[in-house]
Amino acid sequence: MVNYTIDKESDTPLYIQIRDVIQEAIRLGELHPGDRLPSVAGLAKEIGVTQATVRRALQDLSDAGQACCHVGRGTFIQNPNTAEASPGEFRDSHKPLATLGTNNPSAAHNPLEYAARRLRMGVGKALRDIMSLADKPGIIHLTKGVPDPAFLPENFLEEICRETLADKRANFLEATDPLGRYELRAEIARRFSAEGTTVSPEQVLITNGSIQGVTLVAQENREIGRRVICETPCFKGITDTFAAMGHWVETITRDNEGPLPGLLNQLPNGSPYLLYLCPYAHNPMGTHLSPERYGLLVDWAKRTGSTIVADELFKDLSWTDNNPPSLMQGLGAEQTVVVSSLSKSIMTGLRLGWIISSTQRIQQLAQLKRLNDHSCPALIQGLALTIFQSGRFDAHTRKMAAMYQQRREAILKALDRSMPREVTWTRPDGGFSLLLELPRGYSSVALFLSAIDKGVSFLPGPLFDIDQRFVNCCRISYAWSDEAEIKEGIELLASAVEEFISRPPGDSGLSGLGSYQ
Repeated sequence: MVNYTIDKESDTPLYIQIRDVIQEAIRLGELHPGDRLPSVAGLAKEIGVTQATVRRALQDLSDAGQACCHVGRGTFIQNPNTAEASPGEFRDSHKPLATLGTNNPSAAHNPLEYAARRLRMGVGKALRDIMSLADKPGIIHLTKGVPDPAFLPENFLEEICRETLADKRANFLEATDPLGRYELRAEIARRFSAEGTTVSPEQVLITNGSIQGVTLVAQENREIGRRVICETPCFKGITDTFAAMGHWVETITRDNEGPLPGLLNQLPNGSPYLLYLCPYAHNPMGTHLSPERYGLLVDWAKRTGSTIVADELFKDLSWTDNNPPSLMQGLGAEQTVVVSSLSKSIMTGLRLGWIISSTQRIQQLAQLKRLNDHSCPALIQGLALTIFQSGRFDAHTRKMAAMYQQRREAILKALDRSMPREVTWTRPDGGFSLLLELPRGYSSVALFLSAIDKGVSFLPGPLFDIDQRFVNCCRISYAWSDEAEIKEGIELLASAVEEFISRPPGDSGLSGLGSYQ
């Protein structure tokens, strides 16, 4: 009988301890070739760890030829073809990749995958470079996807600084624990729990903005080796982050309701995935995950053992009464990672974000954060706590959600009135952007250059996909424009679109410019 006891307080990663216990059982003759190991779910429950941790341990054993997994039958001990690897020799003994599309850590040294990843990121960078053409006087910017600082109440920053520094109990002279200040984590946990999903402060990690949260998740996933999928279109900073951390990012198309179920069900079974999506006021579409897609995603994740990274950045800027519950409520903390921040709801300059997940995952991510920057600035954490506890957060987000809803109505009215009938667009449930779609064959990149001449700018659709698709789409933002500017900007854009689609469409090519000129 094998004793699978491990030390959860040890600095040795849990999956390595599990792997070493099994190797020791093989060495002592407690496990023999042909013996079947307990199921992943059973072993995870017995040890008290996540299924992902058990799978990682079994993957190491499989790579060493000491175990073999048969789908539908289980994992069996086998004789390795080569000498048995010792625990000390095992950690990085991964086989080289033969193909793209995996997340084996040795992929970082695969020249083919490295070149492909750099190409995907490089084309997007070249497209971003042309956005500087819109930086000239007189342009109506329907581009900016961040809140205008002018919307903050007068003396907002001065007042929260004064109140924060007046708290004699707080010490801002020393760094906090990598997890973050306990009072702030407790406040975020309280707010999240009030929405129907109970979490503790130990399940919260404070980060330098939500993008650091995604970066930490990407780093952790390099150890686990799950394949990464991102819904598309989405904020390209997310896919670039996973790619920069050495992942090959696969994408799954979404529509107004969420990832397309047909594509989700076509993904090969047999290994868990890490899926990123934006369930609230999706960027760039502005729509929520529908109840039907919510249920399908939860069922898929449970069936495959996958983890969902839910970006709740725009959750507090929603004006609908039918917000879907957090994915953590349907899936549980073990298979969900929630990331969010104050960047869209309050100000980008605070760089204060957070991750909510299982206690074990949060502890693992905190160790990575310790190596990255140790902890978020104590003073910034204090300011965030003041914003929450003073009531300013709730009052400001209610005000901004109402204002963005008014601007949404203004932009939808202007689009209905001015745009050619061949053009369609989404109807946002929150946030401050929508996705406009030209007829197939017409390029939003070429339209962008024409629109600048008219005096209005937007973001071309390829900027929201790592493979620069959605060429005929563009994101329109109403974050920085008042209703008069929105009306004028849409009229100018509609004029550019009308002239643009009066000519036959053509092949846009890799750049999206096609036969522009």
